[in-house]
Amino acid sequence: MRRRLSAREIVLLLILLVLSLSSGYILLFYTPMTEKIRQAEARLAGTQEQIQQASGKLDEKKRMEKEIEELFSGAAAPVGIAPYDNLTQVMLELNSILEGTQEYSLSFGTVDAKESIVRRQISLRFTSLDYGEARKVLQALKDSKYRCMIDDLNISINSGQDFGVSVRTTLVFFEYQVSD
Repeated sequence: MRRRLSAREIVLLLILLVLSLSSGYILLFYTPMTEKIRQAEARLAGTQEQIQQASGKLDEKKRMEKEIEELFSGAAAPVGIAPYDNLTQVMLELNSILEGTQEYSLSFGTVDAKESIVRRQISLRFTSLDYGEARKVLQALKDSKYRCMIDDLNISINSGQDFGVSVRTTLVFFEYQVSD
């Protein structure tokens, strides 16, 4: 014969049922859903970051297109790259720019001709009366009709008998080499 469950046993069975249902819900539904939500939020954050990067690239592209449009719409045409072996013209240009300095010296490095753009490196030292004159020379070098990049610039004030400004820099002139 079966005995009736006591009130205490019924309460314990109800507590066990509630715990079982709660554990089952957490184990079977809540934990997998929160994991899926976390993964979806991570994908969303990654996608938003990609959208921001793409938006930044698009803004940069639009800015560059606008600069190119302004460059070509100006009165003067942009400076092109001189053909290869332009050393004589570069020397004449450097001489005309540097003639206002007290003294100057040039040292030629190797020519880097790996691709169609040739890079001619020239180490330059010059002495000028003051910073303003040195700046004018550097500006003239930057604005030269031959493409060049001013690199490794060092400006120092002379002390002692030779007052003035000493400038040491490396110029890289770019030339275009036609492939055979």
